[in-house]
Amino acid sequence: MDDEYVNLTDTGDASPPGVVDYVIDKRDQWREDYTSNYEEDHDEYYRLWRAKWSREDQQRMSERSKLISPALQQAVESSVAEVEEATFGRGKWFDLWDDTDDKDSKDIEYLKKKLMEDFDSSLIRKDISECLINAAVTGTGMGELVLEAYNEMKPATRPIMEGAMSAFGVESIERVRVRLRPIKPNTFLIEPTATSIDDAVGVIIDEFVPKHQVEHLQDTGVYKMMSLETAPPDTNIEADKELAVYPDEDRVRLTKYYGLVPKELLPTDEEETDPSRYTEAVVVIANNGQLLKAQRSPYMMKDRPVVA
Repeated sequence: MDDEYVNLTDTGDASPPGVVDYVIDKRDQWREDYTSNYEEDHDEYYRLWRAKWSREDQQRMSERSKLISPALQQAVESSVAEVEEATFGRGKWFDLWDDTDDKDSKDIEYLKKKLMEDFDSSLIRKDISECLINAAVTGTGMGELVLEAYNEMKPATRPIMEGAMSAFGVESIERVRVRLRPIKPNTFLIEPTATSIDDAVGVIIDEFVPKHQVEHLQDTGVYKMMSLETAPPDTNIEADKELAVYPDEDRVRLTKYYGLVPKELLPTDEEETDPSRYTEAVVVIANNGQLLKAQRSPYMMKDRPVVA
């Protein structure tokens, strides 16, 4: 194990600074690999799909036409539409199977209907469609599974005056839902030698997010409370690289790492039973150095909330 990542035990910090160095180092290495091997092609594919002319796409110096044929955009969106129709056209686009030992199938039928309702309220179909577009343009569609608590508002009535009358109003119910958040290819980084998310040492989502979203998660206790500065522009992770001016206010550069971390960087009071030197962890860093969250994986199955 590299000595530069070993945490000093006398710091007294529950979130050791070595975790930040570990994640940022991997982010920079994986970003260099993406920039060297894929970024130029992905930028070209995106420009052609959006019918945006660039001098880089000229095939000869004497070429003067700036016309981008819409046939490519039509072909991409037509193929995506066919996939969407094959997936969602019949209404029932997923299924659940009960185990053979369970003779009562009513429970699984209830779960299917409830899951479909949750998918509809979370707009999962729209997010899947965006992932399909990204896959058609660049070759791979990625998404992050986000678990969030929210208040569901719905009309309700309550009896008053011993049932003689009814009061009409709005009822708020606190619920938890899972959302699929599409990830753009230039903000998704993975170990260069990995062939899948599970095989990689980890994956990184490096992107700009609105500042108020991070502050909300700080207020709810998900992230640590600290002062956040506005992140400077970075063309490598901008949503649209063709913009003349990038926004420079009220946004934060968020680097989220899901993967293996040396156990020395995330000490725990629990007795260690796993002989491995690594542990699954979730690390969130703001603006290249502010540690918002660092903990061992809270997920029961220790899986990574990213699909591709």
